[in-house]
Amino acid sequence: MAEGLKVDPAIERWATLRENTHLYFAWNKRTTRRTLLWGVVVPVGLTILAYSTDRKWSFAAAQTSEDLASKKN
Repeated sequence: MAEGLKVDPAIERWATLRENTHLYFAWNKRTTRRTLLWGVVVPVGLTILAYSTDRKWSFAAAQTSEDLASKKN
């Protein structure tokens, strides 16, 4: 069927390593740092950002001539 198709050994090597990542993975300083960054620091930072900007703007006012920033009395 695919007689004219050339197999690239680099792609085949990459695919094999990707399919067997669980055999080659090891916890070290780099993987631990990345896991903590993406699994803890980023979600906590986004949560803090979300709570700090909660109810800061009134998007219902965007369709009127009112300001988007809420007025505090």
